[in-house]
Amino acid sequence: MSEIDQKPRAIFQSAPMYPSGMRSVEGVVHVIFIVDQTGKVTNPKVEKSTHREFEKPAIDAVKQWKFEPAVRAGQRVPCKMRIPIRFQPR
Repeated sequence: MSEIDQKPRAIFQSAPMYPSGMRSVEGVVHVIFIVDQTGKVTNPKVEKSTHREFEKPAIDAVKQWKFEPAVRAGQRVPCKMRIPIRFQPR
């Protein structure tokens, strides 16, 4: 990752669906995934979470995200990312 000239840049990020039974609860899900050479998210996995109920909605949202891929030496390359997805009642 230290050899990357440009990190992936988000161009579309859908918000996760809030689980109906958790509407008054805050939480965070840390998701790790790969942004491939085309900017698509692959292999998203939960690294840790405050509430198990938030994990599926977080993964489902991340699967829809699109990025400008990472660049190294002028070439698009896959890049591992770690993102916290926050759930906050409104």
